[in-house]
Amino acid sequence: MKEKNKPRRGLLDDIVSVRLKGRLAGKFIPNALMRPYTTIKTGGRSIGIYMPENTDGIKDMLFLCDRNKISLLPIGNGSNIIISEKGLNNVFLKLSSPCFRNISLRGDDIICGAGSMVSRLCDFAHGLSLSGAEFLIGIPATAGGAIFQNAGAYGGNIACILKYAECMDRNGRVVVLNRNDIRFEYRHSGLRNFIVLSACFKLKKSRKPLIGALMNKYLARRLSSQDYTAPSAGCVFKNPDGSVISAAEMIDICGLKGRKINGAQVSSKHANFIVNKGRASSEDVIKLISFVKNRVKSVFNVTLETEVEII
Repeated sequence: MKEKNKPRRGLLDDIVSVRLKGRLAGKFIPNALMRPYTTIKTGGRSIGIYMPENTDGIKDMLFLCDRNKISLLPIGNGSNIIISEKGLNNVFLKLSSPCFRNISLRGDDIICGAGSMVSRLCDFAHGLSLSGAEFLIGIPATAGGAIFQNAGAYGGNIACILKYAECMDRNGRVVVLNRNDIRFEYRHSGLRNFIVLSACFKLKKSRKPLIGALMNKYLARRLSSQDYTAPSAGCVFKNPDGSVISAAEMIDICGLKGRKINGAQVSSKHANFIVNKGRASSEDVIKLISFVKNRVKSVFNVTLETEVEII
C-alpha cells in the first residue's frame, strides 16, 4: 500500500514546491471528488484537478505528472465521460480560466478557446451572421471536448467546420494541427496525445434570422427527444456502422427503457441515455451499460460501442 501511495505523495509535494516558486498559476484541488465535474454526477476521488491560468501552468503540470508517472487527463464539461469511483491515479485538467474561454473574430474565422462552451460559439457566430455551427446548439460540451470527441448532431460534426486546432503535445510543445492533420472519425479525433488549447472555425455568411431559426429548430428537437429530467452523460452508444436502426431504437426494441441498476436507469424518454435517478455510482452505470450491450447482442447480434469514455 505504501508503494501505491508513493507517486501521489510525491506529486503533491512537487506541486507545493513549484507553487512556492511562483509557478503553476491557477487553482489546484487535491484529492478532488470528481462527481461535481461530470454531467452524470458520478465519479470518485482523483489525485487532484488543476485549473491553469495559462499554458505555462499546463507545461509545468505535464512535467510533474510525467516525473511521478501519473496521467494528466483533460476534462471539458464532463458531459461524455464516466469516471470510476475506485482509486484514481490521475490528475484532471480543466481549462476553465478566462485565458481558455475567449472567443474572437479573426478575419472571416472564429477563434475559440478550448474551455468555451460550444453553445457560446453558436451564439457568437449567430451574432456575426455566420452559419455552419448551428447543429452544436444545446450540446453540453466545451470546444476542446467537442473536438476531442468529434461531437455532432443532425448530420453535422465539428470536424466539418474546423480549420485548425492549437494543441499542446505531451512534451509541452504547442503545435498547430490543420483539420486534415487530425484523424477524425465518427465520435473520435485521434487527439489522445494532445491537449486542445484553442480552435479556428471556418463558417459562411448567411442571414441572421435564418441562422436563428435553424438554431431554434435544433434546440427544440433536442429538448423534445432527449432526457433532461436527471443527470446523464448524453448518448451512451455510437450508432452501429451500416445499420438502418439506431442504437436507441435497438435498445428500445429490446424493451430496456426504464431498466435500472440501483440509481442508474435507461431513460424512459431516450433509450440511448442512462440517467442518474438518485445516488447512482459509476459502477452502477457501467454495469447497466454492460447489461444493455449483452441484451442488444443477443437480440440483434450487434456489439454496441460506447460513445462515452469510461475512465
